[in-house]
Amino acid sequence: METKSQNFEKLLGIAILGTITLIVSNGLTISGITVFDDAILTDFGWTKSELKFRDLINLVASSLIMPFVGAVIDKYGVKRFMVIGLAMISALYYCYSLIETTWQMYAIHLGFAFAVSGAGTLATIIMVSQRVIKNRGTAIGIALAGTSLGGIIIPQIGRPLLEQVGWRSSFQFEAVIPLLVMVALILFLKPVKYKKVVTDKVVKDEETGLTELKFNDALRSPVFWAISFTGIFCFYSILGIISNLFLYLKELNFTNAEAANAFSIFFFIMLVAKLSSGVITDYIDKYKLFKIQLALMTIGVVGLAMHSEILIWPALIAIGFGWGGLYTLLNFIIITTFGVKSAGKIGGVISFFEGVGSGLGMWLTAVIADKTGSYSVSFWVIVVFLGIAFLISFFIKPIVPENKSTPTS
Repeated sequence: METKSQNFEKLLGIAILGTITLIVSNGLTISGITVFDDAILTDFGWTKSELKFRDLINLVASSLIMPFVGAVIDKYGVKRFMVIGLAMISALYYCYSLIETTWQMYAIHLGFAFAVSGAGTLATIIMVSQRVIKNRGTAIGIALAGTSLGGIIIPQIGRPLLEQVGWRSSFQFEAVIPLLVMVALILFLKPVKYKKVVTDKVVKDEETGLTELKFNDALRSPVFWAISFTGIFCFYSILGIISNLFLYLKELNFTNAEAANAFSIFFFIMLVAKLSSGVITDYIDKYKLFKIQLALMTIGVVGLAMHSEILIWPALIAIGFGWGGLYTLLNFIIITTFGVKSAGKIGGVISFFEGVGSGLGMWLTAVIADKTGSYSVSFWVIVVFLGIAFLISFFIKPIVPENKSTPTS
């Protein structure tokens, strides 16, 4: 357990380890894999909705198991699950190079659900939050930057591989990457144990520096449900955009190289927003900033829905800055509202809602595009959902502690 006098170098080391993990887990299973979409569709002749149904399976399955995985992480620690998750991603990526049917692809994405549950965003946030007390917002922002860096780095690895050796061999080469990160976690990530505590419903815990809620008490809080339903609509929106952005840019006559570069620039914008909002949350009101970021993202999606090549960059810039900050804030608010000692169970249930929204966004955005002939209507649906999320966000507020806990050895 780190103390309040923890130095910046230690903070940076833990945060960067989280960044690297998310570059690989999120980058390979969500953003980076879309580089191969056009080639896979060409080879097999599947529709967009048939292809994107894999993402619905992936994220809905992940959301269903996250509460259980979160409970196990709370009990046994996060390190072993991150290692197992990375090993699974490596094995599944190799299997991806051998697919011949949609059901084989769907089975692999079902496996991704288990892998990312162990080595994804929730596990990384818990890993960082348990080890960083002072400047926790900064550390979480740095770690979550990995989700954007994955969108920058992994497509730039995949695109030249695709051009040189084809999509099947590309998957085999990229299967090595998770194994390298797995070794780093084994070597450098030390376990953390907390003392047992006796608590009332809502307490300020001196050990973690956070307001700590028990799982059952969190479920009874209106704030918990406001966060959960905001998560459904926000994650539907951003994953619907990210998963279909490459194909949307192709619809606007971008070349493969131009689309891949635009994808990486988009993720770089989100990276800047994630880093900056993480730092800013240590100094200003996170709830007001949350609403500002959500409004900015909504404005950007309106531009995307216009289906104009002229508006594509203003739209992507607004969405990138809006969502990047929103993503860091949402996860930071979860930790600072409910604490870290039951973060696996609480975050797992919230991740269930986010995962359902993500999977539906990825799939239904493609379904609507197939039915209407373009992505414009799909993005207008997203505008409506973000408007609902903005209204719900006014119910996301801090929970006031009742008294302090009593630590025991």
